Amino acid sequence: MRSRYEQVVRAASRAHVPLSVLFEVTHRCNLGCEHCYLTEGPVGRPRPSREELGLDEVRRVLDELAEAGTLFLTLTGGEVFLRRDFLDIVAHARARDFSVTVFTTGTLLTPETASALADLHPLSVEISVYSARPEVHDRVTRIPGSHARSLRALRLLRERGVVILLKSPVMSLNAGEYRGIAALAEELGAGYGFDPMLVPRRDGDAAPVRRLGPSPETLRAFFSDPLLLRESPQPVRCLPEPGEELCGSGRRTCMISPYGEVFACSVHPVPAGTLRERSFREIWTGSPLLREIRARTVDDLRNGARPAPGFRCSALALIEDGDFLGPHRRGEAMAEIHDEVRDAGV
Repeated sequence: MRSRYEQVVRAASRAHVPLSVLFEVTHRCNLGCEHCYLTEGPVGRPRPSREELGLDEVRRVLDELAEAGTLFLTLTGGEVFLRRDFLDIVAHARARDFSVTVFTTGTLLTPETASALADLHPLSVEISVYSARPEVHDRVTRIPGSHARSLRALRLLRERGVVILLKSPVMSLNAGEYRGIAALAEELGAGYGFDPMLVPRRDGDAAPVRRLGPSPETLRAFFSDPLLLRESPQPVRCLPEPGEELCGSGRRTCMISPYGEVFACSVHPVPAGTLRERSFREIWTGSPLLREIRARTVDDLRNGARPAPGFRCSALALIEDGDFLGPHRRGEAMAEIHDEVRDAGV
């Protein structure tokens, strides 16, 4: 029997309710992570060339999301605390009864901001930790001392009763570090999760994926270890589940950029519209792009493409292989390794 939660997710998908929204409030970041998909904002990359939504604009967007039926709101960056008004954004989101998840590096968190954030009762705060060893983590972020500051933030939040999670991509830079991260999470009283699917940069540059993506050997070791085979927990997944539509993106989830652009998801490269010109409801209900995405099912896959639940991403198929409905070769290769390990009973 399906849980009530699963029933809500499926009902939202059928009715095209944006149950879960990822809102990038800034692309600016005080770290320079090697694998980051942002083309502007992080250390070592160009400064953002456009003006972020102001606080009043963000509040208006949050009001429109509440009216559209959004329940789960994830606030992310860049580094969210580079916005001096970030706690005001969280406060307005909570006033509209969103269940709020915050993605942050934690490197700018102070005892005072940790207390203020805890008082707003977020669902959770997630911080990327690339190793239990500072030298490995700081090599990824390219900022000395970032590991210590992220761990300090995790402890500050935990002391204040906030649910915390450690998350990490699976990549060559920290291969073999995952059990250490899991042990660190247990020590901190935190959840944890890993994701083997790096994504290209927003301009389509796949060089970081080719250079940093996990090797087949790393993936076999990862898929054979039940301690590590966890997904970073998200309120509503965009990827298809068995028996569902091709993708939840644009059906029950979407992403908003710091400049007000609405995307079907955090990976799809084409905006469906901008909130500086149209309301969220107008974009969500009227965008030809979103309507096209919603009309597609597994039956529309072509040229030998496979659903590969948990591994196929149609947006990545578009970026990397040129066809939203065609094969996603990297995801299918991961699925094959996963199935080999499972069938071998390792």
